[in-house]
Amino acid sequence: MRTQATFILILLFAAPSFASSLEQKAAYFRRDLYVHHLSPEGVVIYRVKSDGTDKNARYPNLADTPTFTGQFAAAACTRATDANGESKHEALKDAALAMRGLAFLMDVTGEPGLMARAVRRGSAENERGRWFSGAAGFENYVWRGDVSVDQYANGLLPALHACRPHFPSEVRRLLFSFITHLEEHDLHLVDPDGRPTRFGDLSWKSAGGFNSVFQLTAYAAYALAAAMDVDPRWRETLDRMRDRYQIPARSRRTNIRIGALTNYSNDLMSWNLYRVLVPLARELNDPALADLRHGLYRAALRGEPDRNPFFQLIFCRLEPADCEPSMLENARSLLERFPREKRTITPNPEALAALPLRWMRGRKWRRQARNTVPMELRSPSSFEWKSSPYRVRVGNHPSTKYSGLDYLVAYWLFLHSSAGDPGPK
Repeated sequence: MRTQATFILILLFAAPSFASSLEQKAAYFRRDLYVHHLSPEGVVIYRVKSDGTDKNARYPNLADTPTFTGQFAAAACTRATDANGESKHEALKDAALAMRGLAFLMDVTGEPGLMARAVRRGSAENERGRWFSGAAGFENYVWRGDVSVDQYANGLLPALHACRPHFPSEVRRLLFSFITHLEEHDLHLVDPDGRPTRFGDLSWKSAGGFNSVFQLTAYAAYALAAAMDVDPRWRETLDRMRDRYQIPARSRRTNIRIGALTNYSNDLMSWNLYRVLVPLARELNDPALADLRHGLYRAALRGEPDRNPFFQLIFCRLEPADCEPSMLENARSLLERFPREKRTITPNPEALAALPLRWMRGRKWRRQARNTVPMELRSPSSFEWKSSPYRVRVGNHPSTKYSGLDYLVAYWLFLHSSAGDPGPK
C-alpha cells in the first residue's frame, strides 16, 4: 500500500490538471446519461437512436438493461462509500434512481426475483424476443423475457453488494425475491409461461457441472443472504454448495482462453462476481476464500495483456497489497484517452488498417490487432470493458448513440482505488 499511495501522491502533484480533466469528462457523461439514457423509471437505456427516428426512444427493444442499470447503481454506491459532501449527495441520488430502476425491472414481471431484459409502453408486436404483458399495476407496459445469468452477475448482484450499506431495505427485498425464485425453480430462471430461460441454469449441474460463472452467480446470492440474515438456511445452503458440490473449487477457471479465442462477456461476469464474492468470503470466514482468490489471481494474470482498466481497478480494490502502480497508471492513461465523442464517432479506417494484425482470428472469425488498439481508435460499443481491446472493425451506425456509463464506472472506481483505502484484509 505504501508504494501505491506514493504513486498516487506523485501522480497528483506532478500532473494536477489530469484529475480535473477526468472529472470534467465524468460530469459530461453523467449529464448525458440523465438527458439521453435514463428512462423515467430509472432504467438505463444504454443504446438510443440519435437521429430521432425511434418513436419509442425511451423504451427501445434492448436485451441487457438490468446489467447497465445495476452497473450504474453499483458504481454510484461505490462512489457514495468513498465520497463526502456534495459528491456523496450526488452519488446517493444516482444510486437511489438506479435501485428504483432495478426494482421496476423485477416488479414489472410479476414474478418475484425474475427480471425483465427490457420494458416498453404499449405493444411489442413484431419485436424480436419473447415478450409478456406487465403485471398488475404495470398494465401499460410489456416486458422482454428470457433473461440470462449476465443480468444477475453483471447487474443485480454487484448493485446489491455495493448498495447494501446505503439502501439495506431495498437490497434485502430484491435479494430475497431473487432467492425465492431460485428456490422455487431448482436454481433456474423461469419465465411466467413455465419455460426456463436459455441461459438461466444456475444450478451445480449447469453445463454438466462445468459452467462455473453460472454456478458462482447462485453462490454469490446465497453468500449475500448469509451476510444479511441470521436464518441458518442460507449458510447451510452455502456450505452445501461449497462442500458437496465443490462450486468454488471447480470455479478456479472462470473462463477459458485458447490462443486468441475468448469470451469477453464471460470475463466481465467473472470480475463482477469476484467483486462480490471475495469481500463476502472474508466477511463470512468462508473456507472458499482460497479458491476464490486463486480464480481472481488467475483471471488477473490471464487478462494482463488486455490492460482492461475496469478489471485492474477491481483487482486493486480487492487486493490492494498486490496492486501495482502500473495498473493505476494504465487506468489513468486509458481514461484520459477515452474521447468524449467515443460514444458516437467512427474510428479512422486508415489508422486501423495500419495496425499489425494477428494471424489467428478471434470470435466470430473477426480480425484482431496484434496489440491492444489505442482507445481513440476503438469502435463504439455498448460497454467498452466487455469488448475486445484488439478489435479493428470500423462499423458503427451513424444514428446509434451509446451511453458513457463504461467511462463512469471505471472512473469512479479509479477514485475509490486511488483514495488509499486499504480495503478488506
